[in-house]
Amino acid sequence: MTRLEFDFHARPLQPGKLGIVLAIVGAASLLWVWSNLQAARATEAGLAAHIANIEQARPHKRTKPVVPAENPGQAARAHIASQMDYSWEPAFAALAAAHSSKIALVSMEASQAKSQIKLVVEARHLADAVTYIDALQQQPGVKRAALVQHEVRMEDAQKPVRFNVVVELGT
Repeated sequence: MTRLEFDFHARPLQPGKLGIVLAIVGAASLLWVWSNLQAARATEAGLAAHIANIEQARPHKRTKPVVPAENPGQAARAHIASQMDYSWEPAFAALAAAHSSKIALVSMEASQAKSQIKLVVEARHLADAVTYIDALQQQPGVKRAALVQHEVRMEDAQKPVRFNVVVELGT
């Protein structure tokens, strides 16, 4: 009877030359795309800041002279119209650029007269909150972003941190 030899230890497959070349080309293209993405983001932030500066320097076309209101309803309408005429686009662009998946925006209160936005935000960790505030501070059009108050929500099982941030707008 002939003896059969079974090899139960298969040899590891060595990648071929083509596989190695494709892996190197893939890694190089990934680095190239990543650098182009970062350059595009930097260009977008610079253009947003430039547009904000131009819009702040340019007088508003729809500005009307202030006329004393005859009744409270007209005063309220004039106040709302002046708020709608204000350009909030740089502020919204700054908030969108600083957005993180680790942060949840609970509420936002904007004040045109003070040129600031008050945010109530939640995060799972205080470090995420600090990172978010730092990201806001780096945005064009934001003069200052400051943590005003924070608290750990003990009634929630995950114990998130709720914090208040004041963002002052300007260049």
